[in-house]
Amino acid sequence: MSNLLGFVLAAMGVGASTSPPKVDSHVAPNGLTVLVVENHAVPVITIEIAAKNGSMTEPPEYNGLSHLYEHMFFKANAKVPTQEEWLAKTRELGIRWNGTTDTERVNYFFTTTSDHLAQTMVFMHDAIVTPKFDAKELDRERVVVTGEIDRNESTPGYHLYVAVQRKAFWKYPSRKDPLGRRKTVLAATVAKMKTIQKRYYIPNNSALVITGDVKAADIFAQVDKMYGDWKRGPDPFKANPLVKHPPIKKAEVIVVEQPVQTVSGQIVWHGPSTVGDSVPDTYAADAFFTALAEPSSPFQKALVDSGACVAANIGWYTQMNTGPITLGFEALPNKIDDCVRAIAAELGKLRQPAYVSAEDLTRAARTLEVQLVRERERPSQLAHTLTFWWTSAGIDYYLGYVDKLFAVKPADAVRVVDRWMTKQPYVFGVMVSPEMKKQGMDAAHFEQLLGIKKAGAK
Repeated sequence: MSNLLGFVLAAMGVGASTSPPKVDSHVAPNGLTVLVVENHAVPVITIEIAAKNGSMTEPPEYNGLSHLYEHMFFKANAKVPTQEEWLAKTRELGIRWNGTTDTERVNYFFTTTSDHLAQTMVFMHDAIVTPKFDAKELDRERVVVTGEIDRNESTPGYHLYVAVQRKAFWKYPSRKDPLGRRKTVLAATVAKMKTIQKRYYIPNNSALVITGDVKAADIFAQVDKMYGDWKRGPDPFKANPLVKHPPIKKAEVIVVEQPVQTVSGQIVWHGPSTVGDSVPDTYAADAFFTALAEPSSPFQKALVDSGACVAANIGWYTQMNTGPITLGFEALPNKIDDCVRAIAAELGKLRQPAYVSAEDLTRAARTLEVQLVRERERPSQLAHTLTFWWTSAGIDYYLGYVDKLFAVKPADAVRVVDRWMTKQPYVFGVMVSPEMKKQGMDAAHFEQLLGIKKAGAK
């Protein structure tokens, strides 16, 4: 343990103040999950609602519409009939509001002072239960969402990310693209918004999370009474089950041309999921890859300290519907061959039992533990954290997460590497400038560096 980390953990009292937060939970009669974390330090509250929605639910003709629905949430409804009145109400209640769309979650939140709790609870209820989907507002938000797509497309790294994702999740790429496609968003209709609402915005597919200066018992009583008009619906994933992403067929190289000065890239494998028999590997992946991020790790020494790469990192994304493992790297043009060779060599070493020690994994678990504690410093941030874990792993997974991290052993890390990386094909994506490609940095060049043989090659 570093001296600084040891000081922080000692000051915080590891094992006491770093224990999981007290999450009071309740399921309303209509199936709505309600989670409350009381924090009376300051008179501030966050009310957040999340649905198990996002790109994981989107076939191509709906790709981007969960994102568009997020924008339509902050609009007029049956109780607040105009957009001007809706915005005036946020000012009256001092509400800071926003939402996000991811692959497996769409969430919406209001943060204000606790003296506005009752009115803000009603305001949230009306927004989630009685949206209007005004056609003129939908026209406006189509432009806003396509503007977000435009901004992302102006960023070189976005093109690399999308190209790799579409190859890695080749059969159902829309299910891993929460931003969505411009064409689909522009073709969105009120009828499609209502289809999403009817299918996914039902209480038994949603969680209401309230953090801050509140009392759990009072919240539960309010919710049972207030949300009685929000009717339970059929399980959306029975009629519309999540897809099963088929494996990457073969190791493949993608070269993306953008006006860049350095060379950056990603290697993506299909990783474990938070459901099924791969759950133990999710904890091992998090601990192992966090250990590799330490500046003193053999991974960083071989790739960065050696001068081969400017930067290198590896991580697994917490998901129930196939979480990818991504190794990202950056190198100077005159060093890219050294960087790729070093990565290939180091990947072969990851499965060695002594590559990381038990002590390394313990330090990694502590690093992740501190990260979770810091997320609890602000009740508003904690609300976002809870809805993320609820949708992609479950609250029990979150509450037991740290204990599982501390149980990870070197053999578990080896199992992750063997099961999900060294014995599996991958997609290697690299972003270069047109000039670099003309100088020989094409797919064939990187295939040779990685030892990838084309079909039929001897």
